[in-house]
Amino acid sequence: MSKKLTTVLLTLAGIALATPSWAECYKITAVNNTPSSAYYTEAGKGTVAFWEGSTDVSGSTGTLPKVININNTTFQPNGTLIASGTVSFINAGAQPYNADQILFRCTASEAGKLFEFYATNGDSIYAGYSEVGASYGLPESYQTYANGMALRATNLVTGEYYSRYWKSRPLTNLDTDSQGWILVKAKNFSDTKIELFRLTSAVGSWTGTGMLSWTQPATYIAFRGGSLSSGLSNGADSSSIYYGWYAYWPGAVNLHNHIYIRRSATCSVTNVTPTVVFPIITVAELKSGVTRQAPITIQFGCQMGAPANTGVTAIASGTGANQTAMGILVNPANAAAAVSAGFGTAGSGVSYLLSDGYGTNPAIATGVGIQISRTNGTVLNLLSTLSGTVLGGTAAGWYPVLDDAVVGTTVSGVTTYTKNLNATLKALPGKTITAGKVTATAQVIIQVQ
Repeated sequence: MSKKLTTVLLTLAGIALATPSWAECYKITAVNNTPSSAYYTEAGKGTVAFWEGSTDVSGSTGTLPKVININNTTFQPNGTLIASGTVSFINAGAQPYNADQILFRCTASEAGKLFEFYATNGDSIYAGYSEVGASYGLPESYQTYANGMALRATNLVTGEYYSRYWKSRPLTNLDTDSQGWILVKAKNFSDTKIELFRLTSAVGSWTGTGMLSWTQPATYIAFRGGSLSSGLSNGADSSSIYYGWYAYWPGAVNLHNHIYIRRSATCSVTNVTPTVVFPIITVAELKSGVTRQAPITIQFGCQMGAPANTGVTAIASGTGANQTAMGILVNPANAAAAVSAGFGTAGSGVSYLLSDGYGTNPAIATGVGIQISRTNGTVLNLLSTLSGTVLGGTAAGWYPVLDDAVVGTTVSGVTTYTKNLNATLKALPGKTITAGKVTATAQVIIQVQ
């Protein structure tokens, strides 16, 4: 009888541990195979790895260009968008996450009470304290350490700008384990859009050039659930309210040691042939080596004298440090398709522009691609990213901006140029050709290296 009673009590204790009556969340950083533990990580319910949180050097700039050029207001008027990019939450921690990685495990009673909170770094004067864009129609833009440059962040789930004052969104569609506990995973948090603006009101103390070094994240993503970060609330000032930092704040945007600042004269694109249309070509023609070619015209202006280049170093055409280069930027999916097909370069570039949907959409032709070349026939590599290695040169898809450029007029220190390139539709070497459509887009990029 005693043994039977003991067995019943143990069974009830097991049930109580599996579905506790208290409400709490636990940070998961290691595998735990003990079902009775609050930190239990059930096999097949997600990945587990150590993660630190939002330390001072944590975070990412995502697809933001690696080199940012801050120019004078003659060439970059106040409010000019200098650069933009997207930071995936997967790369926003001190350590990269797996999308299915379990970050927190919460009791079932926490359902509907779990939130992502987000704010700028309100206690840092150069990382989210000073809002400087409102008078220029750029609300929630905050000064950075680099003088003349402001940062604005957007939560890509809510569409709201980050502010010094905490905002939140409920975490929904969360997975659970077989014990009914809620699993908060990396995939449940938001990606962030980053915009950098030229603003004289952004009076950062650093007027120099080189790698930006300010060991403070610009934005934070925090988790609130159970007792974790429980003091965060909507509208609270992040300059003084930072409950849970940094262990329970899994994401950040951080410019520190991620971007190079230049202050050089440069060029900007004024016009590009908007659409290139190739005449119809048959599979048989492609197999026999027939191609279709169409011209691309690029017009741009460069700072060649005062007053346009006042206060910045003179323009230099090239691919070296502080020189201005031009490239053709391919969409990420098209670049990935080109690399997968074996058309990546020795650097970060690709040699062909492939169609949108290449290899995944049956209506899209395969075995064909587009090459961009100079008028002398030299084929150009194409850019796959602006956030890769600095000074990647031609292997990355960068070429001196004034190569093949025909000079035009000069007005107020800005000289106009015209450059002609050719786009050629042709068979991809070593690939099987199938009929279908070819539709692709690319951008002309001019950037100080």
